[in-house]
Amino acid sequence: MFEAGNALQEFEKVLSGRGLSERALGLVDGCDALFDFYRDSRAGGTVFEQHDDADMLLFQWGTYDWGAGEHFSLNLTRQLICCEQAEDEDIWQLSLTFEFEPNEELRALGSGTKWCHSLPELPQFREYVHRSAAFNICTQHQIRRTVLDYALAG
Repeated sequence: MFEAGNALQEFEKVLSGRGLSERALGLVDGCDALFDFYRDSRAGGTVFEQHDDADMLLFQWGTYDWGAGEHFSLNLTRQLICCEQAEDEDIWQLSLTFEFEPNEELRALGSGTKWCHSLPELPQFREYVHRSAAFNICTQHQIRRTVLDYALAG
């Protein structure tokens, strides 16, 4: 078990143990490492023991422009809700984002999201991600930038 506040450091240990780093992280290796981190390392604390949905995974994709130019983003996020009456300041997200140069093939994917609400759902969720059009098409494109971040959701 790990403290929710240490999620980034714990995930970086997983990457390091696999000989991986954020700077040279491939899509398959990065996502698989985050899936395994979710499976093997549970957040400690009463809220996590009593509520499965206090520790979830989110898969999302789409073409965006947040002021720095258009890009296609494929993201896998581990969301940790640290108290029962959660406000934005209690929701932390460990996000692994892969950015790609947008093109017609990537734009045609649109945008979407899929949640994994609990550990028992992980095998089906992992299969969904690996079989998704967004994931498969992105494996055929050069990653422009990889961002690993741990921040408040709000």
